[in-house]
Amino acid sequence: MTQPMFLRRLCRFLLPSFVILLSAFDVAADDKPPAPFQLQRGQFPPENTATYFAGEMIFMDHVNRVGQLRPDRRGDQRTDDYDRPMPFTMLPYGTIRYHGAPAELRDIPIGTHLHAQFYWDAKAGKNGKGAYALVILLEDDFSFNERQGRMWQVDAVNLDKGSLSVTGIASKDNPPGPKPIVYKINPATIVWKSGALGGLTNLCAGQTVLLNVTVATLKGPARCTDIWLDAESRGRATAHQFEVHRAYEKAHGLPGWIDAVDNEKRLLTVTLFGGFDSGLTNDFKINGRVAALVAEDSLRCYDQINDRMYCEIIGIRTAPAAPGSSGTQLVIKPENLLEGFRPQRILRLLPDKWPLDDLPWEEMLWPGDNRLKLP
Repeated sequence: MTQPMFLRRLCRFLLPSFVILLSAFDVAADDKPPAPFQLQRGQFPPENTATYFAGEMIFMDHVNRVGQLRPDRRGDQRTDDYDRPMPFTMLPYGTIRYHGAPAELRDIPIGTHLHAQFYWDAKAGKNGKGAYALVILLEDDFSFNERQGRMWQVDAVNLDKGSLSVTGIASKDNPPGPKPIVYKINPATIVWKSGALGGLTNLCAGQTVLLNVTVATLKGPARCTDIWLDAESRGRATAHQFEVHRAYEKAHGLPGWIDAVDNEKRLLTVTLFGGFDSGLTNDFKINGRVAALVAEDSLRCYDQINDRMYCEIIGIRTAPAAPGSSGTQLVIKPENLLEGFRPQRILRLLPDKWPLDDLPWEEMLWPGDNRLKLP
């Protein structure tokens, strides 16, 4: 067979496969995932635009509202990427929930398994090429499962082997768990019964429980840190965290951003961020007075004793619903317009009823060298 004839036959043989390969590339190009949603400064994002990740908190700086997760292993990852730390920054309007109530990062123990809703940060990631790094919602297993209406039924307890087998219970929004999940338990596991401290011997098959876990992202089953056996114990955990949250907010003020400034009338329109106990807004009254503190995206203020500006509340109205927004909008009239009173800037507001006192040195932005220096 001559060489030209051999090449022609070879082309006829390979051409169909080559066409199929090109078609596969075309399909792959058409099926590329959509570009991540890009946040806009001064605007709350639309519903269902965040991306879900879960992982274990391995580092946090509660003052600057940043941290790192060791993400759960996923099927779309390369094995070389398993367990790589995932840095995150809480958005100014980002919500943290712990034990079913609003929280701060400092309320959550290191090692807690968390669920997060992320947004893309074009300046983050390796070589600054972008990564999911901005968080609008961060919550522990307790809060996540309770919000989803998911509870767990205890199938079996083996104290000798230190194991607990549970299955997800069917509910209105959740199908039953596809198969049992086996967790580790040991004497360090806290069992809550009737709002008091129980023990591993209180566990038995048939119970309906909520639980928090740790060591969930490495090889092997996760270990339970806390198990709540009944509604009373879960209710007490939530009530306690609400009180922790209220005490913090009353000392620091509720955050929000300035939507508009009327220079002639000396008026600021401020939308309060979401994620706090809505009952706290009952202390904001028409014609009442609030202290306004200029803050950064981390929600840190400068020196709240000397930098506060008192304002009269002129109006309280409902803002459009959106993720990150409380739906409460205030119109306030400051005694003087400060440099920081500009659209899209962030304020913390404290009604007269709340104490205005010094914050710990590390929580203030003034003086300029007062920054946590991380290794």
